[in-house]
Amino acid sequence: MTGLSAFKCAGEIPVRSAADIGVLGPGSPLLREPMLVTDAGRLMTEVWRWTPAFLRDTVGTTCLQATLPGPDGKFRYEPGRVLDSHPLPVAQFFDDLDRADGPRWCVQQISIERDLPSLARELDHPCCVPSALINAVNLWLAAPGTVTPLHYDDTHNLFAQVSGAKTFYLFPPESLDALYPGPLNTGAQHLSRVDLFHPDLVKHPLAASLSYREVTVRAGEALVLPAFWWHQVVSHDEVSASVNFWWRAHVMDCLCPGLMRQLRSTAAQDNLQALAKTFEFGPGEGGDPVQDAAELARLLSDIGEYRAAAGLSLSILHTLQLQQAASAQAAELLAKFSGLGEPGSLSVQQAGQVAQLVDNLIAITSGKEPIW
Repeated sequence: MTGLSAFKCAGEIPVRSAADIGVLGPGSPLLREPMLVTDAGRLMTEVWRWTPAFLRDTVGTTCLQATLPGPDGKFRYEPGRVLDSHPLPVAQFFDDLDRADGPRWCVQQISIERDLPSLARELDHPCCVPSALINAVNLWLAAPGTVTPLHYDDTHNLFAQVSGAKTFYLFPPESLDALYPGPLNTGAQHLSRVDLFHPDLVKHPLAASLSYREVTVRAGEALVLPAFWWHQVVSHDEVSASVNFWWRAHVMDCLCPGLMRQLRSTAAQDNLQALAKTFEFGPGEGGDPVQDAAELARLLSDIGEYRAAAGLSLSILHTLQLQQAASAQAAELLAKFSGLGEPGSLSVQQAGQVAQLVDNLIAITSGKEPIW
């Protein structure tokens, strides 16, 4: 399964040696597009030992949750379906793959820290990733021919290929509308409804304009995948073992349609804390997340992203109430402007109300009286 015949290939992604990339901190120009890293052994030491043979020998009796794709190896956009997973010893995963008629299990997004503590004790973090911003390290095992659903993640990702190979089909964040994401406020809101290999351009006409990038990541290489880049991943003809590091993105590095949509979600509006665990808002440690988020709301309003500005502002107000900080003023603002969080487009009058909401929010987070 190679290439997407219905779409234009925009070419390959940049390739850099690990020695040349430095630390991928907020504002790094190397986080503007995906990047293949060669000599990835320079980035860290331990994960490259986690080959199938090593995992069988060291954690073979450990049970991990395993799932089965469809008969063709694909995991599809199926928002109503809960994946059928089973606890499976690591050694049995490899044993089943060795049998021609064995089940083609996948072990996906297994937390190293939670589920494999013996490996976590030896883990070293990649030198190119700010360690304080890492929020998950995961193990992935895939049978040959496995195909993930097309989706995006809201964190930056360093994906290290330990054994086997995987091909990534990549679409920029600006492709959101043409990829028809699942409904907002559902578990499928980051999944595309477009079948890349058999697209229905009558049902999804905007997809006709799509172009993609393609890269194959082989053993000993790593892929840097910035937040909100769409990707579908195909495993090649041998078992694949991979380890990925997710780390928090700074909001200024991902002012894209996916982020704006996320800020409009009900979950985001409920409490700023969930957003603060996913994104960096301010210049660094020691800042006030509430004030930093309020400044972002002002920026969003200034550039015309009124719906996202309203969603973020409501999130800040809910947080102020929970923290009992300026809670009376926050309650008054919520009572007056809560309607701005409802789904749908905003009228010109409501856009003006967003600007008013943000001005009042800036005032109370700065310890001043509301403007009203």
